[in-house]
Order: sequence, then structure tokens, then C-alpha cells
Amino acid sequence: MTGVWRPERRNRRIGTKASGFSKSNDMRIPVTWLDKHGNCSLYFERLEKPSFQPVKVGDSHVKVLFEAPRAGFSYGCSPADIVNLLTEVSNLVPALPDIVAFRQPTRKQSHQNPTWGRFLYCAEFAEHHGTAIVVEAQELGAPLKWSKRMTLEDRAEYARLLRDGHVFVETKRDQVAVLTEEAVRNTILYRSFLHELGHLADYHQKVLDDKTALDPNQDAAENLYFSRPASEREAFAHRFAGELRETLLASGVIPFAPLPRKGIHNANC
Repeated sequence: MTGVWRPERRNRRIGTKASGFSKSNDMRIPVTWLDKHGNCSLYFERLEKPSFQPVKVGDSHVKVLFEAPRAGFSYGCSPADIVNLLTEVSNLVPALPDIVAFRQPTRKQSHQNPTWGRFLYCAEFAEHHGTAIVVEAQELGAPLKWSKRMTLEDRAEYARLLRDGHVFVETKRDQVAVLTEEAVRNTILYRSFLHELGHLADYHQKVLDDKTALDPNQDAAENLYFSRPASEREAFAHRFAGELRETLLASGVIPFAPLPRKGIHNANC
């Protein structure tokens, strides 16, 4: 009986993404090489009225850029905390970053591409160029969801989050924790930042150091470095950060009390 409407035969995909619903309105981070001033950069190299502080750590000069976090967001640490940590590890790592940038992500970036931090091999923050570690602000009180269906890498990261002090509660599909100031500090300052130093150590060893580079020609060494699987580079950074963290814990360097932010002035970025 083709003329009879049968509701149980209706298209079950109507109103879902499978039928094209809201395809043109997906939540995506806009990707453009040009900022609002026409300067060429990636979105995570764009800071809004950052403060600037040049510091000397051992024989290295580090530029600290600080973008004030929005209300309810926190970096878990101050620039003084980072400088103190860099001072303590300067004799334990082969190189220090040229730039440390504290960045406030937009809400869309926080939701679509959340991260604790980044290592940039060749960053450009206006007139400040070089290797950079970016620390991203986190929204306190926001849920941190971890799926119950974990790969081996996911399970290892979940164990690290538990060690950082994140308290997870089991729901139907996920493990959910609420971001707190202390847990964010533990993750960013005592783990994520050391992880990014691991990426720098790996890059320095295989590309920048003439004695250990993968090829005498730096361009060739860089091509060989990036031809390695990303999982191999991540494994090196995790291992490096873990060993460095244990060394700092054993010597009593970490954890340490939060240090005040001071000595930073405005920069034009």
C-alpha cells in the first residue's frame, strides 16, 4: 500500500549530520595564514597585547611573552615559575627555547583543539623569532573528559593525568574530571613543559648539533627528522620528560611554591 504513510519507515537520518544537517555550520577553527593586520602567522602565534620580559638563563637568552588570561582561566603557573624551572634544568637539557609564550585560546579553540602546550620549531610572534614553547590557558571548573575506550597511548596519558592530581568520576561513556588550579599547575609546569623541552632536546640532538645530527647538511637532517613517525617523536618527549621529572623530584627542586609575576612590560605583538 504505497499511498499509506508509515511513520516507522521514515528516514532515520533526517535532522542528523548524516543527511547533511548543519554541514555548513560545523564548529571549526578558522585556518588562515594572515591575521587581522595582514601579517603572516598561524592562529597559535597570535597574541593579544602580550607583556614581554627578556631573561637570561645560564648562557641562554629567553624571551617571555605573556597574554593575560580571561576571567575563569589559568595557566597554573607564572612566568617567574617557568624561569625558575628553566634555571633548574639548564644544566640538564641540551638547549633552552628562544621564546616562552603564555597564550589565551579562544573558546572555540579550547573546545575543538584543547592542549596543555605546544613546541614550535620555528615560531614568529611579531618581531620575536625562534624555537618556542607555548603554554595555553585552561578554563578552571571545565570538564576534562576521557573516553572509556582507550588505546594504549590514551591509557598511558590517563595514568599521567591521575598522577598529576586530576580526580576522574566514571559516567556512562567517559571518565570526567573537573579542572582545578593545583591539577592544572601539576600538568602544565611539572609535565607538559618538560615534555615540550623533550621535543626541543630531540630536535637539537638530531638537527642542530653538528656532532649528533642525522646529516651534516642541516636541511637534510631536518627532512630526516620530520620523516620519522610522530609517535616516535612523542615517545622520545614522554621518556625525556619522565626522566627529567624524576631527577627534579629526587633533588627536591619540584614541586615548589608559586612565584609572583613581576618584571614584565608590554610588547607590541
